[in-house]
Amino acid sequence: AGEENTRQFAAEIHKNASRLLTLINDIIRLSELDSGNRQLECEPVELYETAAECMDLLRLNAARQNVSMHLSGESATVCADRQLIEELIYNLCDNAIRYNNRGGSVSVKAGRDGGQAFLEVADTGIGISAEHRDRIFERFYRVDKSRSRETGGTGLGLAIVKHIASRHGAQILLESEKGKGTKIRVVFPEPSSL
Repeated sequence: AGEENTRQFAAEIHKNASRLLTLINDIIRLSELDSGNRQLECEPVELYETAAECMDLLRLNAARQNVSMHLSGESATVCADRQLIEELIYNLCDNAIRYNNRGGSVSVKAGRDGGQAFLEVADTGIGISAEHRDRIFERFYRVDKSRSRETGGTGLGLAIVKHIASRHGAQILLESEKGKGTKIRVVFPEPSSL
């Protein structure tokens, strides 16, 4: 019994240390984005391919939650900072998995609409009621606090997404219904040249 207790304590310490590290990394990331010290490294970034790579990184997390992931759309290139776009897509997909229902799905779409490149992440999760919609991109704001604690969310993922979109002059469009899921679309400005 003593050995079992030790194992449980060790597992709990490891889980909390991982959560703290994630929180610290997210806070550092936001500080960097806030300061504006980091110059945007603009290069052609293919949204469809980048989304596929991010989804591969998250497939294990999705499988643990019994959430399926689907990618659709077509090639769409933006002039952007590759690392930041990877973070934006990763955070959107991570959130879509984290706040989903078991057996749910995450659908990611990339493409062009009216000359503008877009990336869209839709889930079949808990959804967001009207009173929360204006606030979900605020730091540490959580729609479901108990769910965040359970899944290890820091409450900073969407704040980072908002910052990255803003740095690229991109617009964020949100559609959500409580209990039915959420769709977030990031629309990039038309490129002057690629």
